[in-house]
Amino acid sequence: MRVPSSLSNRWKLFLGGAAVGGILSWIIFLYIYGVFQEVQTKTLEQQEAKIKKLTDDLHVIIEDQNKENEKNKKMLTIQEIEIEIVNHDKYNVDSLTVEALKTSIRDDLRHLLTQNVQSVANNKELLKKVIENKVYKYYDRVYRFEIETVSFDTTLEISVKIKQER
Repeated sequence: MRVPSSLSNRWKLFLGGAAVGGILSWIIFLYIYGVFQEVQTKTLEQQEAKIKKLTDDLHVIIEDQNKENEKNKKMLTIQEIEIEIVNHDKYNVDSLTVEALKTSIRDDLRHLLTQNVQSVANNKELLKKVIENKVYKYYDRVYRFEIETVSFDTTLEISVKIKQER
């Protein structure tokens, strides 16, 4: 007797179908994976192009900003004048007199406001002579000043000390 062949054909059909199904599933998987990869590649290329464009724009903007900063540095103006009288304690000058003297000096230098810092710095000797050669009177006393330090920025800071008093 012989074993019926229908049982062995079923296994052959099953294994053949599994092999064909596996091959078809791999083909479908590779197709879908390829499509997704193509979309991802296009997205990456677009993003890289956008990043390059933005980086180039950023460099141009930074260069322009640096040029503007250099231009503005040259065009800085004096916005405020601060005066400090260093040795007012030595001559027993009260705080009201000190403030009045500071105001007098500030009024003498008021024309420097809104002038270019560079031009004022170039005329430092003239600034020094304006303060040192002037006699400041307050009530019955006469004051002269000697410049100790001068700092040039948007705020002109001047430290003076009382030179002599009569």
